[in-house]
Amino acid sequence: MNFKQRKIQIAVITAVILVIAAIAWGALAKNKDVSATQAEEVTPVKVVKVAKGELTSIVKISGKVAASKEVTIVPKIGGKVTEVRVEVGQEVKRGELLMVLDDTDICAQIKLHEATLEASKAGQQQAVIAYQEAQINLERMKSLFAQGAISKSQMEVAENGFARAAAAYAPDSGSTQTAAQIKQAQAQLEAAKINLQNTRITAPIDGIVAAKNIEPGEMAGPGSPVLTVADMDQMVVKGNLPESEVNFAKPGDEVKVYVTAANNEPYKGCIESVSPIADPVTKGYSIKVRIENGNQLLKGGMAAEIHMVSEARDDIPVLPREALLDQGDRKIVYVVNGNKAQERAVTLGLITDDMAEIVSGLNAGEQVVVSGQQFLTDGTKITVESGGE
Repeated sequence: MNFKQRKIQIAVITAVILVIAAIAWGALAKNKDVSATQAEEVTPVKVVKVAKGELTSIVKISGKVAASKEVTIVPKIGGKVTEVRVEVGQEVKRGELLMVLDDTDICAQIKLHEATLEASKAGQQQAVIAYQEAQINLERMKSLFAQGAISKSQMEVAENGFARAAAAYAPDSGSTQTAAQIKQAQAQLEAAKINLQNTRITAPIDGIVAAKNIEPGEMAGPGSPVLTVADMDQMVVKGNLPESEVNFAKPGDEVKVYVTAANNEPYKGCIESVSPIADPVTKGYSIKVRIENGNQLLKGGMAAEIHMVSEARDDIPVLPREALLDQGDRKIVYVVNGNKAQERAVTLGLITDDMAEIVSGLNAGEQVVVSGQQFLTDGTKITVESGGE
């Protein structure tokens, strides 16, 4: 390689080195510009002021709607059904005739017991007459015996006749041997008449026929349900309270009941009862709430949700729950401190679905980040886009 070629080679190498140096310098300058830009970046946030307000904690209890009164009708006697006058869904009034059983045999029994009673009464009358006649005869025979007109044996016959008549009739009490028979016949007749009444089955309450389990021609058995009548003007919702909430429920307290299948608006309810003993299976305390059903939209078995106030507090510092962040076992918020976000641990009190009571950690009037706080750390520069009024 001659001197001229070596000189060209050195020039090329020098040019390459200068190009690499220029590129490196440009990249370094660019990184400095980026770092400077990042250092100057701020996070936009929305804030609210810590203010005093009121909070109400609501306990939600799932339950089922049922009729306030539901009576299952069971015949007192068995028999063939001759007539059923109602259908499911029909309104009935208390005392209205619902169904009829065959009364042929019972009517025959009534006639038989009436005849037996009459015969017993006739026997009683005969006993009275026989006593009176034996008494008159005895007095007459006594007079004749005193006159020597009759023998001793005739006198004894008269005395024995009177004794038999007296045994059948006691004048002091007016009773006879047939008195028991009369009472028995009267009792049998009364029982038969009651059975006759029991062949006509009537509605025990005002309501709606909820179930019909029999048709004309079928046999009704004593103790077997045939109809169900329910009072649908008032309904009850039954649910279970956890032990942590049971002492907040008092009979007479007003609650809201949501039955979405019937109405989008809540029903006004009143706590009717709260069990003092937990159910051994559910471990909950049964609660019953009564609600009006004037429009008849509520039906038995509908799902319901009872909303009951458990706690209510007024004039306390409150903050939207969306401002709260979990940090281990702590709750934190970010407070506006000049143009920076300041991390602050807070202690909470009563908590609802969307708000929380601030027991400590914040002062009234401080601005707290409610949007954008997920991107903050302590000391991050921020700009407030809205809120804080």
